[in-house]
Amino acid sequence: MSLDYQQALVIGGSSGVGRELSLNLAKKGVHTIVAARGAAGLAQLAGEAANIETVAIDASRDGAAGELLATHKPDLLVLAGGQRPKIAAVHEMGWEDFSATWNSDTKMAFEFTKAALTLPLAEGATIVSFSSGAALAGSPLSGGYAGAKRMQHFLVNYGQREADRLGLGLNFLSIIPKQLIAGTDIGKEASAAYAASAGIDV
Repeated sequence: MSLDYQQALVIGGSSGVGRELSLNLAKKGVHTIVAARGAAGLAQLAGEAANIETVAIDASRDGAAGELLATHKPDLLVLAGGQRPKIAAVHEMGWEDFSATWNSDTKMAFEFTKAALTLPLAEGATIVSFSSGAALAGSPLSGGYAGAKRMQHFLVNYGQREADRLGLGLNFLSIIPKQLIAGTDIGKEASAAYAASAGIDV
């Protein structure tokens, strides 16, 4: 990824991969706006790098994507946030648990893709969407998560198609980690659940 960006907006940057990416961008001189729900995590993050600005917001809320892009006009947008899925077998879930990531992760990907195309963001801006290896191989202990993350990946392709068709000069990229990421909360929870399901230790 080029570091010629002047202003980055990281959605879900108060923890996990988003947090580490936000710190790295800020430390390399990119003015980095971090939007997330958790005020405590944001406050801690703001004290760790001079170039970080924080916004406490639920980015899946109706209208939030347009507001954030219109206010901050990033030339790098990173979608790293989302709902932590309930870890359970499919028959142990209700529909609300099963569909939660569709109403968070996929909705955010849809809303930010739409806003990036309709504002639009400035020519040359890059939109990076963090999907999941579950989008490729499934994830039997996390309900509709795999399907939600697959749709998030498809939205990158749809966004790029429309940006090219309209001559907007935007770059849509998808990142799909193929394994659980050590040290993240979801990585710890999921690895423990899958190990227990298989009758082995982590």
